[in-house]
Amino acid sequence: MLVGCGKVRYPKSYTLNIPKSPPRTSPPPVVLGPLAIREFRCPEYLCEGRIVYRPSPQEVGFYEYHRWAMSPRKAISQLIADSLRSQSLFVSVVFNEAGVGTAYVLSGNIERFEEVDEGRDVRAVCSISAQLIDARTISVVWSHTASATVPVVKRDVAGVVSSLSAAARITVDRLVESLEKELASARTR
Repeated sequence: MLVGCGKVRYPKSYTLNIPKSPPRTSPPPVVLGPLAIREFRCPEYLCEGRIVYRPSPQEVGFYEYHRWAMSPRKAISQLIADSLRSQSLFVSVVFNEAGVGTAYVLSGNIERFEEVDEGRDVRAVCSISAQLIDARTISVVWSHTASATVPVVKRDVAGVVSSLSAAARITVDRLVESLEKELASARTR
């Protein structure tokens, strides 16, 4: 039996490295009842495990030996939950709406979460849309789409993951800021 002499490549796994939001230092504009977060959805190709890049607008590529250790869907949903908890906009923030007494449900889509190559310019792009639903009336209280594009400075997969982490943080911060502004303006109406 012959054994191949080729080099064996083992997959590397990566996680988003996103610092937690600092806790709020001033009182929130309004504190709403309990919030349940549904895990955010995303296109299959973005959340199936391999890190995605786009060499052109029409083409999707995958780093074959570089994978997410945790699904971006789960990581970003957790990031949103942590950010909302730190802002104290809701009495409580939990996953899954099956709990008794849920006043609001947050759901959304991860629309883009990928490296984008434009010639020599390489960027990390994150785009997320979200909506807040009043569980009692089943009406949309707020919806917003936020995105961020961050240059990839270090031109390797670890650099791409670092830039994707930064883009995710900026995008989630923009979503939470939009939600907070909507809640503050709704209170003054």
